[in-house]
Amino acid sequence: MKKIICLFLACLLFFGLTACGGKNTSSDDGATVDLEYYAQLGKIPECPYKLGDDVDAVNAELSERAASYHGGENGDTVIYNVTEGEQSVCIDNGLFLYYYEIAKKEKGLSFIVDFATAYGFDIGTISTEVKKAFSAYPCTERDADAEELFFLYGSSGTVLEYQFGSRSVWFVFEDNSLCATVITDRENWRL
Repeated sequence: MKKIICLFLACLLFFGLTACGGKNTSSDDGATVDLEYYAQLGKIPECPYKLGDDVDAVNAELSERAASYHGGENGDTVIYNVTEGEQSVCIDNGLFLYYYEIAKKEKGLSFIVDFATAYGFDIGTISTEVKKAFSAYPCTERDADAEELFFLYGSSGTVLEYQFGSRSVWFVFEDNSLCATVITDRENWRL
């Protein structure tokens, strides 16, 4: 009976390990993220919305959440702000900025900025940790100017950019410290 149980457990372990395929990337903290998979989905895993999501539905949902929020124990508030520019609209909920092109509204969200944890990395993570975790993917490291990083209001920084088809994921660093993460659809965004 023990031999049968041992054989069963060995088979279970074998099939469990062989099922773990793909291009997952692991960071030092043990987080495993398949960057290409999420980029193709147009998603930052920690973000509730993704590229292409209907802007009216996103706007309505965030507006409803803000209207129904009655404050926390510490007098917390919910940020919800919509800013319309000449070419694009920004929906701000504090942790995320959701952008879309006015002329391409039917294409949905086309540029999302995350100011919190993204792809398993917290704000403040240094660039070498991100590079190491995603070493399986080609990336471009470049300096970005204030115009390209418009969402940081006049700051410039270094960007690690990973491209997957029409989708790009940017890790934005100021003084080698992660300050924002972006996912964008280059076909539906002006940059």
